[in-house]
Amino acid sequence: MSYLTGKPAKNFSIQDSNGTLHTQEEYRGGWLLMVFHRHLG
Repeated sequence: MSYLTGKPAKNFSIQDSNGTLHTQEEYRGGWLLMVFHRHLG
């Protein structure tokens, strides 16, 4: 298994639960915690 701790993130864009699109550029230079979970039901 290869970990990328301390490496720059790959470019991304992701939509939040409100439909707002977020890009990597918004968070450059700071910390970002992304939590993914599966909705059941």
